Amino acid sequence: MYQSYPIAARQPRERFDFFKGLIDDVFCPMQLDADRAVRDAFAGRVDAATLRTVQLIRVATSPIAVRRRSQDIAHIANPPYLVKFQLKGESLCSQRGREVHARPGDFVIVSTAEPYSLTFRGAYEMPVLVIAESTMRRLISDPDQFLGVRMSGDDPDCGLLSGFVAQVVARMHVLSPLMVPRVEANMLDLLGGVLSARAHIGALSRDQLVAQIKTYIQDRLPDPHMSPVSIAAAFRICTRSVHAVFESEPRTVARHIRSQRVAACRRELESSDTAGLSLTDLALRWGFYDLSHMTRCFREEYGEPPRRFLSQRVDA
Repeated sequence: MYQSYPIAARQPRERFDFFKGLIDDVFCPMQLDADRAVRDAFAGRVDAATLRTVQLIRVATSPIAVRRRSQDIAHIANPPYLVKFQLKGESLCSQRGREVHARPGDFVIVSTAEPYSLTFRGAYEMPVLVIAESTMRRLISDPDQFLGVRMSGDDPDCGLLSGFVAQVVARMHVLSPLMVPRVEANMLDLLGGVLSARAHIGALSRDQLVAQIKTYIQDRLPDPHMSPVSIAAAFRICTRSVHAVFESEPRTVARHIRSQRVAACRRELESSDTAGLSLTDLALRWGFYDLSHMTRCFREEYGEPPRRFLSQRVDA
């Protein structure tokens, strides 16, 4: 069932108060605030589609601040989880002491069973999935580990989910009854897959994750396109996390990749099995773009060019 709420039909100075009451009814009790100038010329839109077990609600308004306080929580019996997709504009979301700066394509999960705040400093559009706790826990046993965590739209999995939700929102007013259960099933399946993949990575200690990333790097040294970005995509984490887990390592992740490539080249240069192999061929075999790239990395790592190791092998 689809419903669009007539905010624009109200007088401009009545719209903010109408919107506040509407949000309490559609979501749950919470506190909304806005500057006086915004209240006097408030613009907003709320559309809602009740699927089978979840609701999909699109909210788009002038800049506002939202707070779910401890005293608001007692007014609802079964507080749901809200999956908030940043479609347009930006927001700051805070829960459990974690703050997320969400940009278009990102999403964040909040629990209405706990206090949280949400600030929009400009106009925005945000589709929200309202999911009962029992449904969320069927998707992932511990959804609370994701509260206040930015799910980046740059991540392939998260971006796929965000893009699908955006497509559904654009069409939710014309969805046929036969499509509704399929659409819901697909959204929940994608959400469950995204969270399950990240729960596996989140269960690893820093040392375990570093070890797995190093093994991944070692197995793919010949790939010239391997980078912190591609590693993050393979492990379904953000690029920032890849850099963060290497902070206590002797080398950054990019320097670790280079050092392992140089070490592989040196082993071949010092081996009698590679006689006749040119330095250019060797550079390309181990993921360098060209010979000059390999030579530069050799000098940084060993203080000598690769030809020096080649001549030592020939002279031996």
